[in-house]
Amino acid sequence: MARPRKELSSVPLTPAMVNWAEALGDAIGRGMLRALNDGMPRLGSAAPSTSALTAGRRRGRPPKVMAGASLVSLDRRCTMDGCTREQRSKGLCSAHYQAERRRQISSSKSA
Repeated sequence: MARPRKELSSVPLTPAMVNWAEALGDAIGRGMLRALNDGMPRLGSAAPSTSALTAGRRRGRPPKVMAGASLVSLDRRCTMDGCTREQRSKGLCSAHYQAERRRQISSSKSA
């Protein structure tokens, strides 16, 4: 049978432990305050000033400039003849890319 744990409040703290705990709390507080004021640095970056600038950068595809924009630049159009939609992957728009994937899957099943 396991011994019951002592409650922490009933354990007497030595003055050295109290001083250590207060110093630790102060250090953690200063570190959190510095991180909030300066911004959290990225792991592995050498210069904290540049990491503060890139910390808020959005990942993934950049947002469209205009919602519903029908004009896509010529270099970003789907490579299928007659298609004017924007490229998504491998030079194809989403619809043609999915169609190509379905063709590849059906041809691999029949082989």
